[in-house]
Amino acid sequence: MKKMAILFQKLLENADFPGDDVLHIYSPDVHHCQLACTQHQSCLFFTFLRPDWDKDDRKFYCFLKYTDSGVPSQVSERNGATSGFSMSKPSVCLSSIYQDVDFPGSDYRKLPSSSYDECQKVCTRDPGCRLFSFTTGSFPFAADRKTCFLKYSWSVPIPPSITTQMGLVSGFSQSLPKAKGTIKEECKEEILVNTEFPGNDFEQVPAASPQHCQILCSIHPRCTHFSFSQSKSWHHMSCFLKYKPDVSKDESVKKEEVYSGFPTRNCKPSNVWGSRFEDIDFLGADNGHVFVDNADLCEDSCTADRQCQFYTYVLPSYPNLTPELRNKCHLKQVMTLPRPAKVISAKGVISGFSLKSCKDDSSEELRVDVDFPGDDVLQIYSPDVYHCQLACTEHHSCLFFTFLRPDWDKDKRKFYCYLKHTTSGNPSRVTELKGVTSGFALSHQEYKIFSCLPSIYHDVDFPQSDYRNLPSSSYEECQEACTSDPDCRFFSFATETFSAVEYRKMCFLKYSWSVPVPPVITTKRGLVSGFSQSLKKAKETSREECKEDILANSDFPGNDFEQVPAGSPQHCQILCSIHPRCTHFSFSQSRTWYQMSCFLKHKQYFNKDESVRKEGIYSGLRIRNCKPLTVWGRRFEDVDFYGADSSQAFVDNADICEDKCTADPRCQFYTYVLPSYPDLTPELRNKCHLKRVMTLPRPAKVVSVRDVVSGFSLRSCRD
Repeated sequence: MKKMAILFQKLLENADFPGDDVLHIYSPDVHHCQLACTQHQSCLFFTFLRPDWDKDDRKFYCFLKYTDSGVPSQVSERNGATSGFSMSKPSVCLSSIYQDVDFPGSDYRKLPSSSYDECQKVCTRDPGCRLFSFTTGSFPFAADRKTCFLKYSWSVPIPPSITTQMGLVSGFSQSLPKAKGTIKEECKEEILVNTEFPGNDFEQVPAASPQHCQILCSIHPRCTHFSFSQSKSWHHMSCFLKYKPDVSKDESVKKEEVYSGFPTRNCKPSNVWGSRFEDIDFLGADNGHVFVDNADLCEDSCTADRQCQFYTYVLPSYPNLTPELRNKCHLKQVMTLPRPAKVISAKGVISGFSLKSCKDDSSEELRVDVDFPGDDVLQIYSPDVYHCQLACTEHHSCLFFTFLRPDWDKDKRKFYCYLKHTTSGNPSRVTELKGVTSGFALSHQEYKIFSCLPSIYHDVDFPQSDYRNLPSSSYEECQEACTSDPDCRFFSFATETFSAVEYRKMCFLKYSWSVPVPPVITTKRGLVSGFSQSLKKAKETSREECKEDILANSDFPGNDFEQVPAGSPQHCQILCSIHPRCTHFSFSQSRTWYQMSCFLKHKQYFNKDESVRKEGIYSGLRIRNCKPLTVWGRRFEDVDFYGADSSQAFVDNADICEDKCTADPRCQFYTYVLPSYPDLTPELRNKCHLKRVMTLPRPAKVVSVRDVVSGFSLRSCRD
């Protein structure tokens, strides 16, 4: 018995369990095959044909198997095969990368990408993506090289067959709505009766009602419209998912007992997972059964069973003459792990899965319609809750947050992101509040996985922060232009139906600081400030040395577009050189006029002759096509980078303080208190303050605007 238990836990290399098959699927490796077996309603063991299988063309075949006894009928030696058993506590993290392997089919979006890591980050952050394939620089077809293909497989349970049958009631586990319901304003679920959209089908799935079909269309990222048949003479209880970018109602035709419509993605649909379907049979996929008195208890049994996803209950009125069928509650389950439609060997292709399932189980989940009132440290704008969570993670003191979603209707604060902190690390209060989502900062490891921002925001504008605009045929082209432009961090695109005709089909490239800018800089004797030396490596260029011509006691009056703190005239010049809109600058060291302030200025045709004399002011031009003296490597004597403290330590000198900042991946700059600090409080001396600010792309504002599409550069997915 002990030997059999050990056998059940081990994978058996070069072993086959011939026969006993219940299903064959494709898997990229044995771990995926084992997960599929674990999720399948009846699979107990499996055999996987590895990439080195050479008997025929069945590489990557995963055979799911079952016997009443729970053990294979036969065990035989077979090179190229690995066999094993389902798991009791599986990990659903699929982090492996598959070189020279393609997942053909299931594409819903493709975009240029520099590496498979970037492609995987995009997939992980894109809510629709579950798996991907990336074509490398050696892919045989040059036109498709360096392309990331995002792919979808069902994340919600789809009953394998749905039929009508008097005396039966079917429904879903009530654990599903929390995971699958959207969180926006109520939808106008217009469904066209006795109407079909002919053609453009890409998938046919069973559905229990027109509303169920609409939800499935809304979930699938490729679906633009659907048709559902209740006709007994034509694909009864079938949902046809369709794709055509510019579809309209005018393309419909009259067809009896067929219902059609469009997805409801930017609103809150009716809860189809909470619906009960009378005289409907979710046929097959049984994982167990119990006898209960009514359909309510059957649904409760399904909800309480973590493996049950949907059920069918046999009413006492069921017309079958066999009495033992009545009051039977059939608990059912299907696989929802990411499944490639096919797996093949392909040179120059790298494939893998979204890392969403690898998120640390101990991390706090997002809490929909929950507010953490009070404890605010900062309010910013975010286009969605994920951006808000990233901002909280980057902020030096934020531990949790509350985001006001687009369906917030109490006032005009949609898209507000409140960053929060308490000394305990927990919210002071937790209350229910419609239209908000709250959560906690990510761990460092989670941040590396989820720092990509690939989402596209329809009918959302990022006003301000423009530095360039250009004509563009689509938002995809606009995003590609933003990603290719080294200065662009986010964009807004006005569609062809935008209200202002002169701005239609225009792409607006926008900037926010990608380098750390201390929130306040002051002069203070006995302090030394500087930057992490990791910035020096990242920001130095490799061109010829610059002539850093800075005019002393000179001001360039007017033309300001931004005022930021700076530690020196050279620091101000570097900030001007980094900002794509800046043409010239003025920096004040005057104690009587904006001390330690850097004024960034823009004027298309500008020269030095426009300067005026002003004591304590330094001015100059940007230096973009040469190698500047690195301000990131400089140390600022008697200067305080005030605020933004992330942590602190006591060290013997400023060199050690700088080293500590450089070694800490969260530290961007520091201030060190010298032993000569004049304050009479000795415990302040030798203190090293490690500091950080947010450098993620941050729109100055986020507003709802019809016919505007906004998003971020995909370079955030490469870091």
